[in-house]
Amino acid sequence: MTDPMNAEKGCYTEHGVSGYGVAVKLTHEHPKDERFVRTMAEEMMHSIAVKCMERGARCIGHIKSHVMSEAGAIKADTIGVEQGAYSSGSIRHPVRDLYMAVNSIVQGIREEEVKTATLEGVHEVAEGKGYVVAKEKEHTYFDEFDFTVSKQEYLRQLEEQFKEETNGPRESKNS
Repeated sequence: MTDPMNAEKGCYTEHGVSGYGVAVKLTHEHPKDERFVRTMAEEMMHSIAVKCMERGARCIGHIKSHVMSEAGAIKADTIGVEQGAYSSGSIRHPVRDLYMAVNSIVQGIREEEVKTATLEGVHEVAEGKGYVVAKEKEHTYFDEFDFTVSKQEYLRQLEEQFKEETNGPRESKNS
């Protein structure tokens, strides 16, 4: 039987593993092609890993992103600074707007440190490439098995999630 106190902490906290997830909308003044987006996503994953290690992480579990646009999707990830970052997927034509989900799973630092490293990595790389981080919204961990709707429907849901409501924005601003 599971101890209710341990179940509340999450399955990995007792092993010193922390995670953080965020969805962001990135907008650029000029449409950018697949190579540009892929390079940016890989640089972000590597930057987040470096920032986590600088904060005292023992190791990187997995830092991954899913970048969606109306022209396709790119996935980028890393399992550590020394391992580099890799990406797959395609974008059929240059785009201005990107929706990006980022998840960072790290051992040896607290969730707040993982959050700070993740947000700093996203902002520094995106803004360094000329993107504006238009919106942020924290989210829970994702995996390929979490996507039970079509890519078009998922993109529609992301766009809807980031729309301004009549009561004002729902997202958190951490810039």
